[in-house]
Amino acid sequence: MKLEKLPGAWVLESFQRGNVDINKLTKELPDDVNNMLYNMDTISPDSTSRLLRYCAEISDNPDFGLMMNERVDITMYGLFGYLLLNSGTVRDLFDTLERYYSIYHTGGIFFKVSNQKETVSIQYGFDQPTTVESRHITDWGLGFVAYYLKTPLADLSKPLIAQFNHSKPVDLTKLQSIFGYNLEFNQDQSKLIYRNVILNKQLREVDQSLLKILRQQADLSLRAFLKEESLAQKIRMLLIERISGDQANASDIAQELNYTLSSFKRKLVEENINFRKTKESIKNERAKKLLSKTRVCLSDIAKETGFSDQSSFTRFFIRCNKTTPQDFRKRYISKRV
Repeated sequence: MKLEKLPGAWVLESFQRGNVDINKLTKELPDDVNNMLYNMDTISPDSTSRLLRYCAEISDNPDFGLMMNERVDITMYGLFGYLLLNSGTVRDLFDTLERYYSIYHTGGIFFKVSNQKETVSIQYGFDQPTTVESRHITDWGLGFVAYYLKTPLADLSKPLIAQFNHSKPVDLTKLQSIFGYNLEFNQDQSKLIYRNVILNKQLREVDQSLLKILRQQADLSLRAFLKEESLAQKIRMLLIERISGDQANASDIAQELNYTLSSFKRKLVEENINFRKTKESIKNERAKKLLSKTRVCLSDIAKETGFSDQSSFTRFFIRCNKTTPQDFRKRYISKRV
């Protein structure tokens, strides 16, 4: 198959336009490049982050991820891109990002919109904890929103606050030109916060008949994706949602998935899913994220990860990580300093 016909070829071309030596990139990260070329719709956030980080290094561009928005034409996103182009208002754009992103990419990345009394936020995040520093992929994702709004809305495209889960870069010039000056780093979530009056701002005139056809096609793709989602993925997502409460045990998850407990346990054996280990992994990753990126006290972290008391949480954390929560947090604080 010719390179230009592969699903992820357009990303490789975008890297080249960013002064990346593709031969050098392929030699250093052959598996990630191959995954991107052949499986762009399912590539993991970690794999994408590795590629973008290395591209930033070899191109000597610390804002490489953010500037992907200057190299990529929106139509390269396929049906999802055409849906975005037919967003008449900011509300339509946000709704499309939240509802239909999975028809473009099913690898565990999402947009989530939250409305408050006076503000609206759009979050860019990952279904599973990442193990690779995610600055570049996050800047690409959140940057898409600000870049897209820039032409029709000018300075209104810059949010009240831009929050990032990565650490503060040395040079903020490019970030400030896109997101404004109110930037916050080492946050629990990566999101843009706007005044909610922005939702009704007009972006463009829309062909309603075309939009109807596009949404029908997108809904078909979305239903197919949800139908094909594996049992392991469904279990993991339900556990992530419920891990801090009292409905994260096997019987509750079985009921949510319309299984009896006995049939659910048989299904776990058939698909080689270890429920206990999956649940512990989610607890541990949430704990590490809260310890490394927030100042939440240990007793509250214990509650957030589903433990009845701090001592039970501490014993669990030591068993999983061979260190105490306090010492784990100290290491991250020293790195920031």
